[in-house]
Amino acid sequence: MTPTPMNKLMRKGTILTLALSGAACGDYLQGPGLTEDPNNPVAASAAQQLIAFQASISTRLEGQTARNAGVYTQQIMGTNNQQLTYATQYGITEADVGGQMTGYYTGAGLVALRNIQAYGAANSDPTLLGIAKIWEGFSFGMATSVFGDLPYTEANDPSILTPRLDAQQAIYADVQTRLDEGITALLSAPTTGNCDPADLIYCATTVTRAVQISRWIAAARTMKARFYLHLVERNGNAAYTLARTQALLGIAEAPTTAAQAYHGQAPGDFRTFHGSTLDVDGNIWAEFLTARGGDIGAASNMVSLLTSRGDPRLSQYFTVNGAGVAFGVNQNNVLVGAGPASSINLTVRRVLTFRQPIVTWAENQLILAEANFQLTGAASALPFVNAVRAALGMSALGSVTYQDVMLEKYVAMFQNIEVWNDYKRSCVPTLARYGTATEIPGRLPYASAERSANPNIPTPTAYPAGTTGSSALRNWNDVAACP
Repeated sequence: MTPTPMNKLMRKGTILTLALSGAACGDYLQGPGLTEDPNNPVAASAAQQLIAFQASISTRLEGQTARNAGVYTQQIMGTNNQQLTYATQYGITEADVGGQMTGYYTGAGLVALRNIQAYGAANSDPTLLGIAKIWEGFSFGMATSVFGDLPYTEANDPSILTPRLDAQQAIYADVQTRLDEGITALLSAPTTGNCDPADLIYCATTVTRAVQISRWIAAARTMKARFYLHLVERNGNAAYTLARTQALLGIAEAPTTAAQAYHGQAPGDFRTFHGSTLDVDGNIWAEFLTARGGDIGAASNMVSLLTSRGDPRLSQYFTVNGAGVAFGVNQNNVLVGAGPASSINLTVRRVLTFRQPIVTWAENQLILAEANFQLTGAASALPFVNAVRAALGMSALGSVTYQDVMLEKYVAMFQNIEVWNDYKRSCVPTLARYGTATEIPGRLPYASAERSANPNIPTPTAYPAGTTGSSALRNWNDVAACP
C-alpha cells in the first residue's frame, strides 16, 4: 500500500529522531537495520507499488461491486444478510460502499499508478510506464461506469483538498487517452529478455517480454472497445464503429481447451493473479464465498438459461445434483424448483488461486459480434458468436438475433462487472425487478466518508441524473431504464 504524504513525513520524522538520539551513544547504533525499520518503509519502489496496486484493484473488480453487478443482472442472487439487502433488494447505501470507491484513489490506487508512471518516465522504462497508464485507464473506465461523475483530473493534486467531480463523459474521453498513451509507451518498449515480474497479469507465468508487451497492447485495445460500447446509448453507430476498430486489434489468442473457454483462461486473457492464503492473497470471490457462501446462490434466471441452451457451463458455474440439475432463486429470493439453490461451483471458481477473468478473448469476439450486428447485419455477427460456441464445444448456430449475441455474452461474462454495463445498454436478458421497484439500479452510491471529506460529492438526493428529469439510479451514459 502506498503511504500517504502525511504518513511519509511522520515516518521520516520518527526515524530522524531515533537517529539523532542514537548519535550521542556512538556509531554502533547507526546504519542499515538499526535506523531503518523494515516494517515501516518510508518509500516503495515502482515495482512494489505496481504489485500493491494489482492486489488492491482485485478487491474492486472481484468484490462487492462485482457481487452487486451479478445480482442486479440475475446471474446470482443474494440470499441472506448483506447480500440480500445490498444487492437483491437494491438497498445498498453510501455507508456500504466504502473502499469500493475510495480504493480507486488511495491504498495503492491512483496515487501508486502516478508514482509508477513518474518513475517510468524518469528512468526510461516504457514497460512500467505503459502498464501503469493502461491500468489507470482501465480502472477509471470501470469506476465511472459504476459511479458516474467522479473526482479525476484534480484527484491526485496534493494542493487541492476537495477535488471537483469530472463529468462521466469527460472521464470516458480521458480513459481513452490513458489507454492510448499506454499503448504508445509499450510500442516503444524493448522486447528482448524475460517479462517484468512486477506484472502479475501477463508475467504470472514466465513469458518473453515480447509476448508480455503484445498481450498488454491487445488487452488495451479490447478495453478501449469495451468503453466505446459504454457510449452507444449516446453516440449510436459512431461508438460501434470505434469499438469494432479496436476489437479487431484486441485479444486474439483463443482458448486451447474447453476448460479455458469455460472460465476465461485463454493465454491472452487479462486475468488477476492470486495466491493460496485465505484473507491474504486469495481470489476475492473465493475468499468471500469461503466465509459467506450461504449468502449467495444461483439465480433462477441464469440456471434456466443455461439449462435451456444445454450449456456445459451450468455445472462449471454452479453445483448440480446427481442428475446434473441446478436450482436457483428469483428476483425476490424465492426458490424456483425443488432446490435448494445451487452455490457457485466449488472446484474451480471457489479455489483461492483461481485467476479471475477480467477482459477476455470471448468478450472481444462478442464485442465484434455486437458491433457487426448493428453496423452490417446478422450475417457478419454470426462467425464471432460461433467461434465462442466452438471453443466451448457447443454446436454452431445457423443465424443469430441481437438477443442471441447478447445472451452469449451474458453467459460468458459470469462474475464480471461488465455484464451490468452490457445489460444497461442492451436490456438483455429481460429481467424482473425486485418487489415493486420500477428500475434495476444502474449505479452505486458515492461513499459517505468521501462525501464527508469532499463537499463536491453530492448528497443522495442531489445525485446527477442520467438525463433531465431521469432517475438518479442511472448515469449520463445510461439514457433510459430497461423496460
